[in-house]
Amino acid sequence: MKVYSGIRRLIVAAVLLAGTTVQATAVQDGGSMFERIKAFVAPADTVEADRVSLDKMSQKEYEQYLLTAPVDTTRRDSVTTGFSVKVLARAKGDRVLLRWAPDEFAPWYLANKHGYNILRMDKDGKIDTLQKALKPYTLEQLKTRFEPDDSLAGAAAQMLYGKGSELNEAIGIDGAEGIMQVYEEQQTRFAYAMLLAEVRPDLAEAMAMMYVDKTAVKGAEYTYVITTNIPEKELNMSYQPVIVKNVKEKPLPYEPVITDSMGVDGRSIRLFWSRTPQFSTYDIERQGENGEWIKLNERRFMTLFTQEDESTVQNIFEDIDLEPGTYSYRICGYDTFGEKSEYSAVHTAQLHDVIPPTAPVIVQFNVERPDENTIMADVIWEKNIIEPDFLGYNVYYYNAQVDSVWVKLNEQLLDPEMQSFRCEVSFLGTGHVTVVALDTANNSSAAMPQELFIADFTPPAAPTGLQYVMSPTGSVMIKWNKNPEPDVAGYHLYYANDSTHTFLQKSGKMTRTTVIFDTLQVTNVTQRYMYYRVKAYDYSGNESAFSPILTVKRKNYDPPRPCRIDSVWQDTKKVYMTWFPSSEDDVEKFYVYRRVHGEEYNTLINVLTKDSVKNGRLLVVDSPEPNSNKRYYYHIETMNETGVTSEPSYETSFLFKGETVLPLTLRMGAAYRNDDELVHIAWDIEGITRDMLDKGLYICLYRRWNDDDIFRFVRSVNISETNAIDAHMEPGDKAEYRIRVRSREGHLSPYSNVVEVTVPKSEEVE
Repeated sequence: MKVYSGIRRLIVAAVLLAGTTVQATAVQDGGSMFERIKAFVAPADTVEADRVSLDKMSQKEYEQYLLTAPVDTTRRDSVTTGFSVKVLARAKGDRVLLRWAPDEFAPWYLANKHGYNILRMDKDGKIDTLQKALKPYTLEQLKTRFEPDDSLAGAAAQMLYGKGSELNEAIGIDGAEGIMQVYEEQQTRFAYAMLLAEVRPDLAEAMAMMYVDKTAVKGAEYTYVITTNIPEKELNMSYQPVIVKNVKEKPLPYEPVITDSMGVDGRSIRLFWSRTPQFSTYDIERQGENGEWIKLNERRFMTLFTQEDESTVQNIFEDIDLEPGTYSYRICGYDTFGEKSEYSAVHTAQLHDVIPPTAPVIVQFNVERPDENTIMADVIWEKNIIEPDFLGYNVYYYNAQVDSVWVKLNEQLLDPEMQSFRCEVSFLGTGHVTVVALDTANNSSAAMPQELFIADFTPPAAPTGLQYVMSPTGSVMIKWNKNPEPDVAGYHLYYANDSTHTFLQKSGKMTRTTVIFDTLQVTNVTQRYMYYRVKAYDYSGNESAFSPILTVKRKNYDPPRPCRIDSVWQDTKKVYMTWFPSSEDDVEKFYVYRRVHGEEYNTLINVLTKDSVKNGRLLVVDSPEPNSNKRYYYHIETMNETGVTSEPSYETSFLFKGETVLPLTLRMGAAYRNDDELVHIAWDIEGITRDMLDKGLYICLYRRWNDDDIFRFVRSVNISETNAIDAHMEPGDKAEYRIRVRSREGHLSPYSNVVEVTVPKSEEVE
């Protein structure tokens, strides 16, 4: 009984009856079961005597009315067009719970007006009417049963009896759009009613969407049908029976996939799990220190969602005000009947400490020069709050003019009780210093940086050992040896197009490493070389002399020129081609491709190296399969040392027949026989191989008759035959015969010898 809102924005219940696992067996067709319960459904064409008058019938009168009414099975079939009432049943052993709901607002509204009928049939066919024209509580009944401060009961009263928008008024204001607005409003109202019925079983009963059959016998099997008294002229309804055996059912299992994350405040855990169609609300429990489980939600937890996000919505629950540590959670769901599922598997979440200690404050610096080459500095700070998890301090230095890297000055973490640190700064130069407080969870907070002034005028030595590696795309990695001075802050790369030109700085950013990358254009360039030098800088801004020059050779990434055909020839076994190769000196390989006429793709048949070029020619030899019908096309692509290939060369082609003569020896003889008055022809063939037979051989018989000028084809004979008969010779006729063997590919053997036969005239025979 899943309910959707109108066109765009209805908030719907997380779980309604449709989509819930039915624990009773539903009847799905109109077969024998419908025959057994044919009296269950009130017919659609009942005189309108009105179904409200059914309330006045006695039990016996009502059962007789149902039993004698004509049956319209099409109205009960679950696939009947129109609206339906969907039903679930839950066996408890001592009772049976029934839950139902129509498809949407219209049948729900009319069913509330005309009432529901609840009928039960046992295995012996006995029919009991458990309820006739069951309707929701009146407004007065709701007020009597529920407390005034029961907000959900008040919401149920509003859904049942609240006044909605008037259609005519909505149309008058918004035109046709007003119809959709009223429709969405009604669907929203219906959806909230379904949601309330799932959250509260007592409200489900009050709204005529749940019934408890307390007369059901333990272990007995029953068939239930819930119908409405809505006249067919108002709405076409269909009904679906459910079968249930009254044996107490176990709670539904619940196996959600639970994930977690830390809240933004660092003191909460968020639990995530997917919406499950069986359940609309949940309980979330956390295990306490003594092992007891504590429910975290005061009311049943529920995530609302829109129609648009139905397939992806997740339940999200946040457990707040937590201390860092490990926490265990479990979840259970409440189904359509308002009953709890089994608890999920325990999910363990870790809340890490992300709150840093309070930051220290730098008070002052003291700089001393104990000798000509040594500079010492004292960094002094304060920290008023010492947290229980506070570990100690690190002191960092940063030179904004050199780079953006903070350098740690202390080798080991400073003790929490310390509030000053003495270090050597001889090679640092003027820069900024900060003090960082660190806790056991590796959280940190830094003091406001303060400038430390140091004077240094000694430059570092020039870098050495420059070398490079260049990629096919033009990316150049340049590296050099690290300078020995401890105060070297970084390096700058310089370049020039000629070694005699002024070298320009490559970029404004200094690198602290001894590796730097550059990108060179590698196509359509005439300048094959680039020149580089490096300078080192210390923390006081002193710069070294230039390093020796590094010469970088650009590889040729322009495509080489394609090969040109020189000459072609063939014999019975191979084809031969010579090509003029590209004249560039960096050519590495030649890719030879072949294609059969009519095919779309080329086949790579050979890869030749530059060593294959002899006397300015590239020789290509191929042994293709003989083919008398289709030409072979060849072309070459040239590749240089950088992997760039040329355009394909122009194609050259062959019609390669291979060995066209079948090397066979054929001998034959022929004679006229008086006994059957026929010419008998026989032959013998030598040299046939299995390979020839696989290519398909057959014998062609030729005859030159009387004074004919040429031999004419008579017929073909299977290669396995060794003789034939000519039945078309008349007395006095003269004929010459010969044969040859032919393959399916058109290859021919030499002709056999010619034999002559003369048919005697009749008087000669006598």
